[in-house]
Amino acid sequence: MNVQELLHKVAQSADKRVDVPTAPPIELVALIVRWARQLRYWKVSTLADFATVSVSTVERVERGERVSDEALDRIALALGYEKGAFFEPRLPIGPDAVAEQMVETYGHLVAVDVAPMKTQRAVREAAHCQAFLVHSPGVPDTYDQDIATLTEWLDFASFALTDDIDIQGGEDVSRRDLYNDILKCVGELERRGLAVLSGVMPAPQPGLPEWTVAVLSITSKLTDPGAVKRKQVFVDSRHVAIPGLKDIVDQPATSL
Repeated sequence: MNVQELLHKVAQSADKRVDVPTAPPIELVALIVRWARQLRYWKVSTLADFATVSVSTVERVERGERVSDEALDRIALALGYEKGAFFEPRLPIGPDAVAEQMVETYGHLVAVDVAPMKTQRAVREAAHCQAFLVHSPGVPDTYDQDIATLTEWLDFASFALTDDIDIQGGEDVSRRDLYNDILKCVGELERRGLAVLSGVMPAPQPGLPEWTVAVLSITSKLTDPGAVKRKQVFVDSRHVAIPGLKDIVDQPATSL
């Protein structure tokens, strides 16, 4: 079945009773698997390798065809879902609750264009942001210090490259050296098996309409081989809001 046929089947299944535990429709599982795989920029063969199932098994699932519960579990775990997520019966929650969950899960997501942090331009754009957001899901703790070093470099660059700072010894040379130092730090992370992507997210705040956030996506090439091809990441806008800023801006002005 193609995507339109799968969507039609899912729509038909929405009329089932909501007081009887039922397994997720296989058509819905097909959409979730296909969406999750493509979001990771994984080939069918990549998912098959991570799930230790055959390529034909993944293809059958994405066509909405039945496979064993064991195969569904392997695919679910490979995509970050819990065991039983794709076949265990559960009480349907009804269309209103589904809509509410969708808004809570996806309503605050913003797509941010990203690319491998390999150029001086990428460093310059990140350094000119007012804040940094690092997303490193599944990256082992052994990399914490290396990631912290990268963000410290970017913090320093953000300060040193401001127009109000007079860089001694030749502005162009100093900035170029600083860019290269940061790119060496990125290169070391990549040498150790991580993919480092960066992008700029407009994140206007109350009273700060030009506020931007540098988004750094750092993932393991071993567990996320599609990361280097990723063109976008999704960021929850609530994670870049400055706590309490609206209350401060809304306070009436006082005179001395």
